[in-house]
Amino acid sequence: MSAFKISWLLFKNNLRLYKFYLAVLILSTAIYYNFLAVNYNPYLKVLDEQYVFAQVASSLCSIILFLTVLSFMLHANNFFYKLRFKEIGTYMLMGIPCSKVGTVFALESMMLGGTAMLIGLPVGLLFSKLFFMLLGKAMILNIRIPFYIPIKAVSLLILIFAFIILLMGMVNYWMVRRSKLIEIMNASKKEQSLPKIRWIRGFMGVFCILTAYYLAVNILNLPFDLPLNFMETSVLILILIIIGTYFVFGSFLAIILKALIANKRVIYKGSRLVSFSNTLFRLGTNYRSLAMTAILCAATLAAFSGSLALKYFADTNATVEAPFSITYMSQGEATNQRIKALIQESPHQILTEHETHFVKGRVSYRNGLAEQIETCLITGFSEVKQSLMVTRPGNYREIIADIEPLDNETVSILHANLVFSGISYIGDHLVIQGREYILKKEVKIPFIGEMHDIGCYQTYIVTDEQFDELKKNNPVMSLYGINITDPEDSITLVQKIAGVMKNPGGNLNSYAGQFQYKYYLIGAFYFMGLVMTLVFMISTFSTLYFKILSDAILDREQYKILMKIGMTEKDIAVSIYTQLSIAFLLPSLLGLMHGVMAIKALESFIHYQFTGCILAGVGILILAMTGFYVLMGKKYKNMVVRGWGVHEKV
Repeated sequence: MSAFKISWLLFKNNLRLYKFYLAVLILSTAIYYNFLAVNYNPYLKVLDEQYVFAQVASSLCSIILFLTVLSFMLHANNFFYKLRFKEIGTYMLMGIPCSKVGTVFALESMMLGGTAMLIGLPVGLLFSKLFFMLLGKAMILNIRIPFYIPIKAVSLLILIFAFIILLMGMVNYWMVRRSKLIEIMNASKKEQSLPKIRWIRGFMGVFCILTAYYLAVNILNLPFDLPLNFMETSVLILILIIIGTYFVFGSFLAIILKALIANKRVIYKGSRLVSFSNTLFRLGTNYRSLAMTAILCAATLAAFSGSLALKYFADTNATVEAPFSITYMSQGEATNQRIKALIQESPHQILTEHETHFVKGRVSYRNGLAEQIETCLITGFSEVKQSLMVTRPGNYREIIADIEPLDNETVSILHANLVFSGISYIGDHLVIQGREYILKKEVKIPFIGEMHDIGCYQTYIVTDEQFDELKKNNPVMSLYGINITDPEDSITLVQKIAGVMKNPGGNLNSYAGQFQYKYYLIGAFYFMGLVMTLVFMISTFSTLYFKILSDAILDREQYKILMKIGMTEKDIAVSIYTQLSIAFLLPSLLGLMHGVMAIKALESFIHYQFTGCILAGVGILILAMTGFYVLMGKKYKNMVVRGWGVHEKV
C-alpha cells in the first residue's frame, strides 16, 4: 500500500481527533482571507486616505494572525505526535522503515492543513460581504461595497498556507525520522523527575515582570533618565514580559509548588497531594504551554480592551479636536456677519458663541542632550477657564482647578493633532518668550482644536498678568467658536461657510468633519482589533486544550491505580479540578495583569483614562475562561475514567 493511501486512511479515521484543530484552522483561514482582501479590494481604493487606514490595520493584523496560526499549529502538532507515539512505534515494530512512516505522517498533516484551507477559503469568501459591511460601519464609510473576490488575495492566501502546510509536513517527517524504537517502547516506563529548582532564574522572572510593570506605568517618565522613546520602551517592556513569564512558570512556580508540598497542613487536605505533585513533576515540559497561555491571555485582553479604548477615544476626542460645532480664525467683522447669516439661513440654530484670545511665541527646552526651540501659542488662565465654562467637558471643574498656574509655572495644552505622545516634559524648565517656567502639567482639553495653521502648536497657559504683558508686545489672535444644533449633520453648512472665508483649509474647523475623519482611522483598528480578540481567545483556549489533553493521557494509568486502592470517582473529580485550576488560574491571572498594564501604558500614551474598558475586558475574559474551565474539567474526567477511545487501545 502506498504512503499516500495509508495517509488518507489515517486521516479519515482520525477526523474525530482532529475536529477541534480543524475548526480553529478553518476559522483562522477565513479571517486571514478577509484581512488580505482589504488590501486588494478596488471598491475601497477609491476612498484614498480612509483606505490607507484600513490597509495599515489589516496588514498589521495579518502579520499577527500569521504568527499566531503558525505557533498554534506547531503546538498542536507536538500534541498529536505525543498522542500517537505508540502508533508510530507499532509501525516500526512491524518493520516499516522510519522514512516511510515519516512520509505517511507528513502527508497526513499536509492533508489536514489542505482540508482546513479548502474549507476555510470558501467560508471566508461567503462571509466577506458581512466582514466589509461591518468594517464600513465601524469606519463610517458612506459607500456601498459590492461583493468582490480579489484573485490576488486568494493567490496570496494559498501561497502562505502552502508554505505553512509544507513546513508542518517537514516538521512531522523529521520528528518521526528522529524517533527511536527503543525510546518508544520504554516511554511508558520512563519515570518523571522533579524539575531542577533554579532560584536565581525564578526570582529573576519576578524581577523582570515587576520592572516591566513599573516601566509601563511610568512610560513617559522613565527612571534614571533612561534615553528611550515610547516605542523603544514598549519593545523593552515586551521583552521583559516574555522573559519574565517564561522564567516564572519555568522556575518560580516550581519553587512555590515545592514549598506547598513541603507544608503538611496544606498538602494533606483532600487530594491536593496528587494535583500539586502532578503539576510540579510535569512543569519541566508544561511551563512553555503555561507561559504561552499567559501571553495569549494578555494579548486577548489588550486587543479587546484596546479596541474599546480606541472607540471611546474616537467618541470623546472629537470634542478636543473640535471644541465648538464651528471654529474659525477671525477675518474681520464683515466675514463674521456673513458666517452668522449662513447659519441662520440653515436648519441649524446658534446655541452659544465664544471668542478666545492668544499670542504666538517661542518656547525652548532640553530634548535629551540638545536644546529644542519651537513655535508655540500662549494664553492666559482666564481665557482657558472661560472657554471650558462654555464647552463644559465632563470634568471641567476639576480641570480648571488643576491647570491654574503660579507665577513661575506653566501648563501645556497638548495640540489636538497629537494622538500619541511619546515623551513627557512635566517638571522640566522651559523658556517662553525669554521667561523661565516649570512645566506643571500636560493636559488634553478642548481649546484650539485641530486648526490646520495653528492647531499643530502646543499652547502654554500662564497667569493673566503675564498674558496681559505679552499682549502689549505681540499681535493678539482671535478664535471664534459657535455651537449649533445637530452638529454631526452640518457638513453642508460648513462647506458654505468655507466659501466665504479666505484660506478655509487653514482657518476653519468643524465638529462634523473631525468626528467622521477620526473614525476612519480608529474605526479600522477598532473593528479588526475585535476580530483579533476572537483569534487570540481561540488560540488561548487551544493552547490550554492540548496541554490539558496531554496531561489527561499521562494521568490515565495513575488514576487507574488510585481507583484500585480505594479512590472514588468524586475524589478523582476534586483532584482533576484542583489540577486544572492551577493550569487555568495562574496563566489567566498573570495574563490579565499583563493586559491591564498594556492598557495603562496606552492611557499614558494617549492621555486618557480607560478604566471602564479595562473592567469590561477583564469581566468578559473571566467569564469565558470560567466556562471553558468547566467544560475542560468534564472532558478531563471522562478521559481519565472512561479512556481515550481507539488511541488508548493502540
